[in-house]
Amino acid sequence: MKKILFIALFITCFSQLVKADTTSYWHVYYNKIKMAELGGYGNGHVIKLKTNSIKTGDSITVRYHQCSPCHDCPTNLTAENGKHRVIASGQGKGSFNPVSFSLEAIKNSGLEYIEVFYFEGGAYSGAGKVLLFNIKLE
Repeated sequence: MKKILFIALFITCFSQLVKADTTSYWHVYYNKIKMAELGGYGNGHVIKLKTNSIKTGDSITVRYHQCSPCHDCPTNLTAENGKHRVIASGQGKGSFNPVSFSLEAIKNSGLEYIEVFYFEGGAYSGAGKVLLFNIKLE
């Protein structure tokens, strides 16, 4: 009986670790204030910003975590229009380290919706980029 209880406990604990380890998630900050904890590849995540409240120097920062983190690789965050033209971008190094971009270019873009993507690697190729969320300017 003790063996069965031990095996059941082991399987329960291990399954919880696996669940937490296989999901990508990210934290989104407006300046240095956390505004969202998201996951699940950006399907329907919309962050609304008031255009007239965006000031010079304001930024969006993302800390992205995935099940196979890199510690030394270049990380990139891009804000793009619907045709994948980059409006603003930021670079960092390593998973779950902050990567930021300025909101000034987004404010001046005249667009209502902006898509925010994350990808790892040096040159921007579009391969492996993940849609994190959309920004809706009001």
